[in-house]
Parts: sequence; structure tokens; C-alpha cells
Amino acid sequence: MKTEVMSDTNVFKYPDTNSSRAGIEFLNRKFENQKIAIIGLGGTGSYILDQVAKTPVKEIHIFDDDVFQLHNAFRSPGAVSSEKLEAEGGMKKVDYYHEVYSNMHTGIKAHPKYVTIENVNELKDFSYVFISIDKNEVRYNLVKEFLNIGVTFIDVGIGVNKANDCLNGAARVTVGSSYKNDHLDFRIGSVESEENEYSNNIQIADLNCLNAMLAVLKWKKLSGFYQDIKQEHNSLFLINTNKLLNEDNPA
Repeated sequence: MKTEVMSDTNVFKYPDTNSSRAGIEFLNRKFENQKIAIIGLGGTGSYILDQVAKTPVKEIHIFDDDVFQLHNAFRSPGAVSSEKLEAEGGMKKVDYYHEVYSNMHTGIKAHPKYVTIENVNELKDFSYVFISIDKNEVRYNLVKEFLNIGVTFIDVGIGVNKANDCLNGAARVTVGSSYKNDHLDFRIGSVESEENEYSNNIQIADLNCLNAMLAVLKWKKLSGFYQDIKQEHNSLFLINTNKLLNEDNPA
């Protein structure tokens, strides 16, 4: 028997019974008509998509020009088939994730390209933008452009390094907007570092997932879904001490 779609917003292909059973449909309306962009569909960006796709936002635009490869499969949500990975010519990340999450959400829009300072103006009407890329200079330049066009963004990043016979590191979430942005030069670097965690190929799925969840929680706070007393604009989770540092509160 075919399941009847019962969503008020008509963005889901089957009803959100979890929200209806909990009686929080009225809170979900805070996401209606939002237009979300996710820049970068690597480990963290893919987990961000996984969570945003489970909210009734109007549209989710995903931007990435990379091909989905074997190493991506081990730090992304779910399980990809070997047939997909072995397809001749490869499959773009955005096309793979569009196919997967369009099973649930009708507003997924795939863009097989990178966002640059040349085309960033195409995102000027978006409600929020998640930035999940591994190039500091590109990240920094995009941040400045988003401030210029008045778009609120949530930038994520992880740093992992070897500490003797184990790993240590941190996961960061930084928010920038016209409301508050004086902290950004201290939180988002503008040059590449020789100690960049990506150059060491240390990417762990659980840290990607954690980084994404912290970013999504912050987005939901900004949207009024969760209470936000501190209104921090930078959060840093430290692995070895299990601390979450919340900083850069509005004056």
C-alpha cells in the first residue's frame, strides 16, 4: 500500500510521524520557507545534509564538484554500494547525495561546482549557508563575501593530530552575520598551514559527524527551534578534555 504524504509543507515524501507524535509540529514551522546552502559534501558536509534533510526547509542546495570516492564512503552517512563506487567515470558527490536524500526530501538541489568569489553572489537570497571546505584561503574569502551580501553562515572545521600512540584534536563551529562578525579574523585563518589536518589525511567519521551535529544545533538555535541563552558565535570541542568551549558572545 502506498504511503500518503501528510506534510503540511509538502517537502517530505512520507509523513514526519516523529514530530507529530511528540507534538512539536509548530516548532518545525520555524524552518518553513528557509533556503539552505551546504558548501562542500565531504565528511562533515554530508552529515550536515543528513540532518537538514530531516527538517521541512523549502530548499537545500548542495555545492561540490568532487567525485564520490572510496575514502568518502568511510566518513559519510549510511553505506554506499560498491557498484556506485566502481561506476565508470565516477559519480559526483552532489549527484550521489541528491539521489539518496531525494528519497525523503523534495527540495534537494544539486550543483556540481565549487562556490567561489566569482559566483558567490548567486547565494545572496539564501537563509543560511553551511561552509564545510578544507582550504583556509578559500574559506576566508567566502566568509568576507557572505558578510558583504548579508548572508548568515555557519563555518565548520576539525583539526586532528597524532599524540604519541593516539589521536588528539578539536572540532570548531563558527557563526558569522551582519549581527556579529568582529570575531571572525581570530577564528578563521586566511592562509594554509603545514599542520593542516587534511594534509595528514586524518579524517575520522565520528568527528565529522560531531562537527556537523554541533553546526546543525547552532543553526536550529538561530532559527528559534532550540533555546539559545549564551548566543555564542564560536564553539570548540576539545577531544582530550571532553570540553566544549563557547566563546564570542554578543556584547
